[in-house]
Amino acid sequence: MTTTALHGWHPGEITIQRKLGFDKAVTNSWSHIRDFMPDQHRLFYTSNLPFIPITTLDEEGRPWASIVAGTAGELGFVKSPDSRTLSIHTRLWEGDPFLNTAKAWIDQGHQKVLSERFLTAGIGIELSTRRRNKFAGPIRSVQRLTDSDYQINVEVIEAMGNCPKYINVRKLLPNPNTRPEVVYQHQHLAPQLRLPEEVIQFILDADTVFIGSIYKSKSLEFPSHAGMNARSGLPGFIRVSPSDGRTIVIPDYSGNRFVSSLGNIESSGLVGLTIMSFTTGDILYLTGTAKNVVGPPALKIMVRHSSVTSVNVTGFTFVRDAFPVRQQAGTSPERSPYSPKVKYLLEEAGSKIGGSQQHRALLEEAVQLSSDLAVFKFKVKSTPGADDLKIRPGQAIVLDFMDWIGPPQYQHMANSTPGSINDDRVRTWTVSSAHENEKATRFELTMREAKGGTVTGALFDLMRKASSKGLGQSVSFGVLVSAEIVGITGDFFMGPGNLNMLLVAGGIGITPFLAMLSALAERGSNDEKDVVLALATREPQIMMDLMKPALENMPTTVKIKITIFTNDSGADISYRNTPSQKVSISRGRIDFKYWKGLSKEKEVFICGPKGFGDSAIEGLQAVGFPLTQIHREGFY
Repeated sequence: MTTTALHGWHPGEITIQRKLGFDKAVTNSWSHIRDFMPDQHRLFYTSNLPFIPITTLDEEGRPWASIVAGTAGELGFVKSPDSRTLSIHTRLWEGDPFLNTAKAWIDQGHQKVLSERFLTAGIGIELSTRRRNKFAGPIRSVQRLTDSDYQINVEVIEAMGNCPKYINVRKLLPNPNTRPEVVYQHQHLAPQLRLPEEVIQFILDADTVFIGSIYKSKSLEFPSHAGMNARSGLPGFIRVSPSDGRTIVIPDYSGNRFVSSLGNIESSGLVGLTIMSFTTGDILYLTGTAKNVVGPPALKIMVRHSSVTSVNVTGFTFVRDAFPVRQQAGTSPERSPYSPKVKYLLEEAGSKIGGSQQHRALLEEAVQLSSDLAVFKFKVKSTPGADDLKIRPGQAIVLDFMDWIGPPQYQHMANSTPGSINDDRVRTWTVSSAHENEKATRFELTMREAKGGTVTGALFDLMRKASSKGLGQSVSFGVLVSAEIVGITGDFFMGPGNLNMLLVAGGIGITPFLAMLSALAERGSNDEKDVVLALATREPQIMMDLMKPALENMPTTVKIKITIFTNDSGADISYRNTPSQKVSISRGRIDFKYWKGLSKEKEVFICGPKGFGDSAIEGLQAVGFPLTQIHREGFY
């Protein structure tokens, strides 16, 4: 069985990647897209989701973003009998575009099975955790079960994980008592007509949009396929042109740089958009022609934003009270800390409206540990009346360095630093200092300089220029660097009470565990804890030095066993073991024998590069660790 679904990026994807300067950076990233669903994806679709946005095509080949959900908004409406099949039992309501597709399948029969009309794609988003995965493939069967219930079987030929960066967290509950009512339905909106004002306001209030797209192939090398994605931000991040009332502008935020949806749009010039209210259950479906606008032309559309997608709506449907899932009463969305401030269209009166943050981070000092590794120490400056800044052990902080570095200059190509072309100067690092149960007035970031990195490069250059002191010496700064604290993020953190943990770190992935170890030392000796840390690194002594302060202050009630895995045959560490602490070095990689010797009762936390994390999960599963006990933190 092959694991790669594609032969390469299709022409539309390559075109937009080149426009954005991403092409060299993601040349081979298509190989991450698999031709089957890993077990984690199958478990995710069948156990975690109350709804799935999926793409469907109408009889004219226009993409729409549809919504499938269980009959009562319940979990488990999807089954996965094998790694290439999703079987969806859904209730379809009038106005949802997939209802026409289901009827067309039944009317046309299996002779149309290979038609582009029956391509689909979906994205599963667990809004309570920001987890999300994508799939694509053809519909293989549709069966009508009742007047409104259908069984839809999809063959999955493309599967991948996806960036959780901008998702707004929500608590959702089933809401089975819906009464869908089609309020507006214009399959073909006349060229001179505007969208109704309530529909425009519905768009402007939205913080999430689902995007259906299609690639129509001209060669056998790159078969036709559908795409589905989601865009999220602060309410109002999607704009509607006041002049014509039907042009929708969506800003492109920095992500994994695959830009597959934009690639499909680049190729087909078509897109489907769906927006829904999680409080009322109202859903707006739109389809239209679309174009990607990059560089100076984009800056003439949206203030300070150099990449946007402009959509001319050609058809829409608005349905009230249709979505059988609702946001829990009395709760509010937890906004993604990555989301930039709302940017306005140049033609809008509010284009100069800005906003202010409650906290800023001022760089005070730094300690250089190696040529590309350092600890940067920041002071927090808060506005009067600001909420306390709280950081749990293992969480990350999101900083906006735009004011310090300034906006990027437009370039058509920047192969050495592709991210610089559309760089919003917003960065996230795990906080390596501990701040339990207290207002954070200072914090530390242990970071590695990224090759070609705009922000890390600027910070390291500043540190090198500030002093000629050797490694390990503190360098002090005046108020030279000030960054907005956008927010604190992450559900990858250490909880209270008795703890039985396995921490697995790859290189700089040790940073959340530095905070956890420090927090354990600060908690004192009230509770017993048993902690095992497996660390794979090329710099064992540096990593040991980072852990020493916490270990030396650790109460004896905390049992800690640390194994440092390294390929450096001459590596050694200077640390004396105690009855409650044991530190050892193992040559080579973390292997099956190590995983096998661990207690299966431990809660597992993994942080490191993708390949390292994948290997760790495979090894742990192979020796019997259930997925429900494994938590993973990725690099954004």
